[in-house]
Amino acid sequence: MQSTLTLPASPTIKRTALYGTLSARFVSFLVDTTLLVFFYTFIAYGMGGAPEHLYTWDKIFANGVEVTELLSVAKMIFLNPYFPLLHWAYYTFLEASPKQATIGKFTLGLRVTDQRGKPVTFAQANLRYFSKLLSLVPLGLGFILMVNSRRHQMLHDYIARALVVNE
Repeated sequence: MQSTLTLPASPTIKRTALYGTLSARFVSFLVDTTLLVFFYTFIAYGMGGAPEHLYTWDKIFANGVEVTELLSVAKMIFLNPYFPLLHWAYYTFLEASPKQATIGKFTLGLRVTDQRGKPVTFAQANLRYFSKLLSLVPLGLGFILMVNSRRHQMLHDYIARALVVNE
């Protein structure tokens, strides 16, 4: 009679992706945008000289939703010269910091590195930030580029020679 030796089943180890996925990067973008608009609103209210120039939700919705009022609020927030400066500083300084990530990326376990896995320099973070405009130009195709790339790089990642990796 022949005895059969049965080995215990090996545990299944779930591998996480090495590079940041499109969904994780999109959620981190939403977190970062929410934080930026939230903090910028406090800055705008704090720097406002006259309280009648500042909009509150009860003024906007007092007579129903008017598109012109919503557009003027969006214009006040996004076309103010301080918002692009805050946006640039947030992304550039945090991605070039020792944490290598914005708050949204950090909460999702993502970080920005160069192609060797080292932190990006301030110049690379600047190049990455400003080349995001090139990713937007042809209908946002620079962002969709990551679907077909081996290392999940978007156009601005290729230009800055950077990667977004999981911790």
